[in-house]
Amino acid sequence: MSSTTRIGLVLFLSSILLLAPPAQSGAGTVTIAGNDATPGAAAVLNLSDGRLILDDIVKAFSLRTSMDLLGERLDLVGDGGSCRLLLDSPLVLSRGLFAVLTSPLDTVGNSLSVPLDFLTKVLPAVIGRAVSLKGEDLMTVGPPGTGSFNGIPIEDLPRHASFIERDHSRPPAVTEKNIRGLRVVVLDPGHGGRSSGAIGKAGTKEKALVLSVVEKLKIMLEDDMGIKVVLTRSADYFVGLKERTAIANNNRADLFVSVHANAAFRERVNGCETYYLSFSASDLEASQLAQVENRALGIDGNLKEGPILEAILWDMAQMSFINESGQVASRVQKSMASSLNVRNRGVRQAPLAVLVGARMPAILVEIGFITNPAEEINLNRDTYQTRIARALFDAIADYNRALIRGEVRTDGQ
Repeated sequence: MSSTTRIGLVLFLSSILLLAPPAQSGAGTVTIAGNDATPGAAAVLNLSDGRLILDDIVKAFSLRTSMDLLGERLDLVGDGGSCRLLLDSPLVLSRGLFAVLTSPLDTVGNSLSVPLDFLTKVLPAVIGRAVSLKGEDLMTVGPPGTGSFNGIPIEDLPRHASFIERDHSRPPAVTEKNIRGLRVVVLDPGHGGRSSGAIGKAGTKEKALVLSVVEKLKIMLEDDMGIKVVLTRSADYFVGLKERTAIANNNRADLFVSVHANAAFRERVNGCETYYLSFSASDLEASQLAQVENRALGIDGNLKEGPILEAILWDMAQMSFINESGQVASRVQKSMASSLNVRNRGVRQAPLAVLVGARMPAILVEIGFITNPAEEINLNRDTYQTRIARALFDAIADYNRALIRGEVRTDGQ
């Protein structure tokens, strides 16, 4: 499986990483040196084109492994600690730190393989012993207690986002410049089925409200712009996190818009706001909203651990659309606030799980507060829902015109 099929990124972190020397082509071996008490002593690891079979390392050092059901995350556990590797990604996670290998964890036949620098960057933390390489054929293992994981705090990852390049190692469907404007738009009415979303004092359910708005918007986009519109759900049923973005990716969408209604403990809170993806929330309210929306999809809102962090690290493709997503969000927010004459709560960024994995500009719009009695009344009115849909349509149409004129900035520009 090629690394280009999932993550679509090239890593240039020479200023923060100790990169291994270029691997020699062809086959060879790495001999593990040490005394009889050294794990793996006298074992030989097969080396091919600078890569090692991970199972050989596991056996040599008696490591324990655990892979998730989807085969995307692999945990390695040894006497010194543990680490997590992500398939098709060069990123390795351990104890709130990350490190970057010279090439991704990949498959070779029925086996997993890792680059040579795995031995010095990752293995010491797992076995609890220092590891050094002499050339590419001799590996020396130190005494217990000498190994460590010299990674970078996960919070610092956004600072190194410049390593993402839009035009390298990306699927053709992602890298093609959209000079003809929008052709496919995926609309995602939030929640559904067992997930009702926010519920107003009068009993209004978010899942029904947003579906009604999205259906109106779909008709406008199809009739007035002549583009293909796909809904992630067309009735009251639950759609999982991965299915939502998979629908967008499989349809090669040019834009993903997730529509929601907001909620607050204080009834007087009102207005609309628009979000796009970020590793960290732009403010406390954005963080709280992300936790609520993520939990509705069965995802823990904690960024330091768990699926959201892993998903963002594993699939940084969405991060390379950050500028486009921000431009769409700004247009949507401006149109919504002016057309509806409601409080403009602004454009915000948050680690929203539903936007992770979308390989196109993606936003989430909160059309109003269902917990505000006055807004709940408005949101239930068919004419007001049509105004919301028209405001969203106007913003999307404006973005489409900017695309055609070549005015949309990308992260590579």
